[in-house]
Amino acid sequence: MAWFRAGASVARLAIRRTLSQGGSYATRSRVIPSQSRYFHSTVTKSKEQTAPVPRPVPLSKLTDNFLDGTSSVYLEELQRAWEADPNSVDESWDNFFRNFVGQAATSPGISGQTIQESMRLLLLLRAYQVNGHMKAKLDPLGLEEREIPDELDPALYGFTEADLDREFFLGVWKMAGFLSENRPVQTLRSILTRLEQAYCGSIGYEYMHIADREKCNWLRDKIETPTPMQYNRQRHEVILDRLIWSTQFENFLATKWTAAKRFGLEGGETLIPGMKEMFDRSADLGVESIVIGMPHRGRLNVLGNVVRKPLRQIFSEFSGGTKPVDEVGLYTGTGDVKYHLGTSYDRPTRGGKRIHLSLVANPSHLEAVDPVVVGKTRAKQYYSNDSDRTKNMGILIHGDGSFAGQGVVYETLHLSALPNYTTGGTIHIVVNNQVAFTTDPRAGRSSQYCTDVAKALNAPIFHVNGDDIEAVVRVCELAAEWRQTFHSDVVVDLVCYRRFGHNEIDEPSFTQPKMYQVSKYIYIYIYIYIYICMYVFSSLQPLSPRSFGSQFIRTSNRCYVLDATLYTLQTCYPSHDVFHCCCYNPIFC
Repeated sequence: MAWFRAGASVARLAIRRTLSQGGSYATRSRVIPSQSRYFHSTVTKSKEQTAPVPRPVPLSKLTDNFLDGTSSVYLEELQRAWEADPNSVDESWDNFFRNFVGQAATSPGISGQTIQESMRLLLLLRAYQVNGHMKAKLDPLGLEEREIPDELDPALYGFTEADLDREFFLGVWKMAGFLSENRPVQTLRSILTRLEQAYCGSIGYEYMHIADREKCNWLRDKIETPTPMQYNRQRHEVILDRLIWSTQFENFLATKWTAAKRFGLEGGETLIPGMKEMFDRSADLGVESIVIGMPHRGRLNVLGNVVRKPLRQIFSEFSGGTKPVDEVGLYTGTGDVKYHLGTSYDRPTRGGKRIHLSLVANPSHLEAVDPVVVGKTRAKQYYSNDSDRTKNMGILIHGDGSFAGQGVVYETLHLSALPNYTTGGTIHIVVNNQVAFTTDPRAGRSSQYCTDVAKALNAPIFHVNGDDIEAVVRVCELAAEWRQTFHSDVVVDLVCYRRFGHNEIDEPSFTQPKMYQVSKYIYIYIYIYIYICMYVFSSLQPLSPRSFGSQFIRTSNRCYVLDATLYTLQTCYPSHDVFHCCCYNPIFC
């Protein structure tokens, strides 16, 4: 071994002399699997040499070495086999021939698309998937001021006005949505328009924190559809009917018992049609029983319109009664207040099925019922031999402050995936009033959203503007489909407001004067939807904001002008018995 060490010393000395004469060196290390030693090799390169700057190369001019020589014969054979039977070749080659050979030959618009432009476009698309919710119109009051991320600006990626009408192809292997290989070539303008519609409208999606590609692709297929989803006339009528029931229930209670504390749902009435559509979709997917837990806000509306508790029983409780005279034994007094009680009912669905609903009674502690609902759902699954956990489901309704602030929520969430506690997924609906009792969000939590706690479970979160009834229905149906497909938790964040404060007796302007000054004059979305449906019912054309221009709705003491291009209302106040418009279109008043 002495001669070996001497030779190694001489070699090292020679290398050092060579390097000291000029040039730089880089050391690479590699491990030989069979030996536990590192062998170092040194590569010299001149200081004058610099790496060449790559230039953009059009896709149509790309050539690969595997096409040269005998590889071209192999490729031609694969192409002939694919043309005869696409299933005879590997899936990757099928995608190659179907998208690049077929579409590139017939789509001259992508001949100038470079690899660099493709990468920048993919980054822009991913920015919408990750941060599109930051630009979404979620606040029905319009008070929230959020900074739009720079990543959503196409100029950041080098795109200009001249590129808007150029055609691009976005296909990526084993991806879905806009990145699906089946999507046609589109102009940059149409791609950006559809991205804005999908991610920056009345719904803000958060799902890119989920590491499972299959789940993300499933959501992309639902979100990134080629065209926005439209409801037909029958669905419009059903949604409108359910919205009227929800709104008029609160109006009747407010008129009949003006001084009673009832914790009404004013400002968030779209919860009721959203829940009904969720139950209908769940029943279509095989759910037979649903256990519901919720706080006191909106409980009377859920009892009367969703779980179908007799309305005369609810009205009797306002008058101090415990049960109707002719319904002995059906409902009995518990000594608790009316907005803490529960009931059960077999509800018929829109699809012709029946689903059992059970609303669990809840004390004043807002989230105390969460583990009770999960435990009751688990027990029903056990005693009904529901091993797949597809026939019995739990739904929890939360407040924004309690969902972010009470520990029992986080504890219940973390039990959801444990083998001995799981129920196959719970649907969480957060009635986000944008204020917790009297605490503003910026003073009540550190996270941006009250639902960020659910990201620890890789649960998708759907933020939705509570004044867009069709968007509420859409995310409620999507949540039901997610639960039945992946058997895991999902969160719907219904961004709304409280019109009368914490309860009907309080004066909310003392603590949130700006919010309640605005909320006084926007409580009219039911009239908007009625008016829109009038146009839908009278025409077979798809609903379009430009199809009917700016119109107005007149009530007994106020006139509302609907700017259909912006989906907003301008309020016109009566002045000396003459309607005076304070909007941009005074002629309509």
